Amino acid sequence: MKLMIVGLATALAGALHHGWEDFRTERPLYLSGTVTEVRWGNPHPQVRLRVPGSVTLPPGLASRPIPAELENLGGREVLRRSRPYDGAVREVVLVLAPVERLSAWGMPDRVSRGERLEAVGYVHREHAEEFRPELLVRADGRAIRQRSVPLPENAASPDAGAVVSPDAGAAASPDAGAVVSPGAGAAASERGEHASEPGTAAGASGGSDSGPGSDAGPLPWPVGGALLAGGAMVAGGAVVTVLMRRKGRGGA
Repeated sequence: MKLMIVGLATALAGALHHGWEDFRTERPLYLSGTVTEVRWGNPHPQVRLRVPGSVTLPPGLASRPIPAELENLGGREVLRRSRPYDGAVREVVLVLAPVERLSAWGMPDRVSRGERLEAVGYVHREHAEEFRPELLVRADGRAIRQRSVPLPENAASPDAGAVVSPDAGAAASPDAGAVVSPGAGAAASERGEHASEPGTAAGASGGSDSGPGSDAGPLPWPVGGALLAGGAMVAGGAVVTVLMRRKGRGGA
């Protein structure tokens, strides 16, 4: 019996992806803090941020200058609706845009430990420590967008969901976080963007700036996988085809 496994790298990349529909885009939050750990690489750089016990909105947040592209995607309205971060988790993991996009959007340099950052974005629906910014503000004042697609349609719903408890596990009721993307494809297109860009596969080079003395634990890197009897391997939602050949009489 001969096994040929096709597309393993693609499956792994899919397992590590964080789509906008996975986050509570109906409830934008503002937070700020100090960087304690950095993992820089694709599909998404991850930055651990220590958030102070009390977060308040800075004056004039809704009128701050933002990139024109984000303005066209409703970013101004997101700033107006933003509320101070009120989660119980005091060290959150910022899931940033892919490295190539950050560079194209005005952030060619990586974040450093000890740097102060501000962010407006959304808590993950099931993992309260994950936070997906749509706007990141560096210590030098640069405002870098993190989004290139429309938000899911329910993003404007005022009561669509509260922040997930840190130990919520597999969160709310089955239909509590159902999201419909515009044209059934807005969020999906965000996934497709990474596949079309060079260097955005899961194996792209990256690194950690955790360094000695950091008390931050390892960042979450969810990878799932199961081998099915029908001849398919599923890893994080991506399918890896397994072809099986039986050796016939007298054949190779």
